[in-house]
Amino acid sequence: MKGDQAPEDIRSDSFDVEATELRADLLDAQFDLAESCNRAILILLNGPDGSGKGEVLNRLHEWLDPRTIATLAYDLDDRNDGRHPLAWRYWRDLPARGRIGVVLASWYHLVLKARTTRAKSRAEFARELAAIGRIEEMLDAEGTTLVKIWLDLSAGNARRRRKAKGNRMERPGGPRNPLVREWAAIDTAKGRRRLVEAADELIATTAGSDAPWHRVPADDPRARDLEVGRLVLEALEKARRQRPPAPGRPQTRPRRIAPGPSALDALDMSCSIDRSSYEAALARAQMQLFELTHSAAFADRALICAFEGNDAAGKGGAIRRLRAALNPITSHVHPIAAPSDDDLARPYLWRFWRRIPLRGHVAIFDRSWYGRVLVERVEGFAAMEDWRRAYYEIADFERQLTDSGYIVQKYWLAIDQDEQLRRFEARKQTPHKRFKITPDDWRNREKWPLYEAAVEDMIALTSTPNAPWTLVESTQKRFSRLKVLETLVARLEAEL
Repeated sequence: MKGDQAPEDIRSDSFDVEATELRADLLDAQFDLAESCNRAILILLNGPDGSGKGEVLNRLHEWLDPRTIATLAYDLDDRNDGRHPLAWRYWRDLPARGRIGVVLASWYHLVLKARTTRAKSRAEFARELAAIGRIEEMLDAEGTTLVKIWLDLSAGNARRRRKAKGNRMERPGGPRNPLVREWAAIDTAKGRRRLVEAADELIATTAGSDAPWHRVPADDPRARDLEVGRLVLEALEKARRQRPPAPGRPQTRPRRIAPGPSALDALDMSCSIDRSSYEAALARAQMQLFELTHSAAFADRALICAFEGNDAAGKGGAIRRLRAALNPITSHVHPIAAPSDDDLARPYLWRFWRRIPLRGHVAIFDRSWYGRVLVERVEGFAAMEDWRRAYYEIADFERQLTDSGYIVQKYWLAIDQDEQLRRFEARKQTPHKRFKITPDDWRNREKWPLYEAAVEDMIALTSTPNAPWTLVESTQKRFSRLKVLETLVARLEAEL
């Protein structure tokens, strides 16, 4: 098409025939997916204002069964959502396997806007797209298929549509005028041109990937809707041929994948403190924590503490002393147990992202996202390729948190086998502690070398400057609890 010449639309009768056949195929594939629950489908619907995103959205809801499709639309200026990291809203709404989500204002929106306004250089743009690409690879490996669509609109048609919309009396977004306005801040000829240039850069970066962008001409609304429908059908048919992630095999011998000396062997398990010194130091540390988490500097930050450790190492006692120093309204303890059916129907990190606290709040995880590289690795609940890539996915997860101003503090509480046995036997004899000892605890003792190798790999591969591990000698509980609180005080003072 040249200049402002309008294209010749697909004839109505031809569209009706093709749409009827396509709709039947879409419904068949959608029902198959819902029954098999092999994958989730996430459609990222993007394009300049006036390209018909609202019309395409309505068409998909018309053609597909409404029970397993949902619109996921975001106001990126929403102050409430802004109290979480940007990625939180997308993780919160991820569809379960067997379901479809259509995303407006996706995670590409702010990246494109920054490039369009030249707030990001070409190199910065490329780095952010590479980071997004790693997350999308993880989503694909965890059972979510992405369909990324960019609606292309010629300059002439864009002007005509905006003018036509402006002449109508009904409000944008109304039933006869489903105009999705995402780019009002750059609604100039120069801004629109730069948006297309940024989209060209974006699409070129994924040309050879497993989740490429699909450019759909939007000048002819009927042809546009048919092409989008075909792309969705292709994704549905591919998804029903795929299988959800499968479990692996339990480990039978200890083996490390990270080089280097043992971090656990360097711990001095004889560390202790007398009771009177402990009580004075504990009270001081708790007061400091209270003041730090109520300071003006903390109001736009948030704290996440992850506790891992040997069974009976004293995580619960340390968490209780920490929680006692915090405001119960703005702090929450999340005990992490075996995943629920809802958890298993989504990518592994979903159940942790949805528990990320608001700014100004504290979240304490009793067990954490490191279960994938500990219990799931040793017991074979995750395949080897899944727990191996988890090291890098967890590093990305924590980097997103710290880049958003969150403070991530991680603890491994360590005891030796003799001390663990002593505590197990003591729990059997103490009525209010009997619930803490289970057959799994005894079974895990037999796999001590396997877990030790997994812990060493975890520390070596995931202790980073932005989210370091603190190893806590926990033979004496007083020493362990005080070290947890004092290292947290030091971290908060350094950050704030």
